[in-house]
Amino acid sequence: MAMSEQQKKELAERQVRLKEDALLFQGLFDKGDGKAVLKILSVMCNENEPTFVDQNPTGTAYKEGQRSIIIGIRKQMNKTFNQPKQEKAKVKEIR
Repeated sequence: MAMSEQQKKELAERQVRLKEDALLFQGLFDKGDGKAVLKILSVMCNENEPTFVDQNPTGTAYKEGQRSIIIGIRKQMNKTFNQPKQEKAKVKEIR
C-alpha cells in the first residue's frame, strides 16, 4: 500500500526530530561535565550490574526500567549522521 503525501510528510518530520534529538544527546554527553554525568547515570541505572532481584519480579522490573534509561541514552549517543558541525550548532539553537 502506497503512502499518502501526508504520511510521507509526517515520516520526514519524524526523522528530522529523531535526528535532532540524537544530536542533542551527543552534544550534551560527549564532553566535559556531560561525560561525568553519563558515568554517574551508568552507576545509578545499573548499566553494568545484574537487574535480577531474587523472588521479587517487581524489584527486577524496577531495576530493568532504570537500566533502560541509560541504554536509551547510549543508543542516542551511538547514532551517526553525515552532518556538518554547523548543523549541530543549529540544532542547539532550535531547542
